[in-house]
Amino acid sequence: MLRNQLPADELAHVRGEIRNLRAREVELRKCFTEECDSGLFEGCDFDVEVRMQKRCVLNKNRLPAEILNDPQYFDIRYSPIVRVKPRKEPRLPLDCAVVGVTASIDSFDLIEAW
Repeated sequence: MLRNQLPADELAHVRGEIRNLRAREVELRKCFTEECDSGLFEGCDFDVEVRMQKRCVLNKNRLPAEILNDPQYFDIRYSPIVRVKPRKEPRLPLDCAVVGVTASIDSFDLIEAW
């Protein structure tokens, strides 16, 4: 559905789509990786190649405490954190306010057509 959205609402929508796409990617990857360790899978427009890759990973649990607790081995970095939180009440776009007129039924004159 296409509609005008404020950037905060659009960001929340995009993140939801990304979450769904990542879940679908996990399902599709399982189709290729659970069958075999490597191979070529053909499609109409794309092919999928699966191969095993070896890499070295640092295991922090094996480091001695004197290194883990020593600040000289760590850098401090700052990065923005962008969170999306649902609003308790929806807000009208473009700073519109809800203006209501309350009137009792007694304040109207009845005009009848002849």
